[in-house]
Amino acid sequence: MLPTPKTSRFLPFLLVALALFFIVRQPEKAANVATGAMNGLMTVADALVTFAGALG
Repeated sequence: MLPTPKTSRFLPFLLVALALFFIVRQPEKAANVATGAMNGLMTVADALVTFAGALG
């Protein structure tokens, strides 16, 4: 029987490789995506702080 590749090791490597390729090929778009992701995370964090503060 042939050994199957470990997807738990392959998937993160593939995602990092694709991200690096995207950064090298289109740095402005990559920066916009990163900025948008950070803004989204900040919005979620702010909502969680507001929720926790309202629990009182």
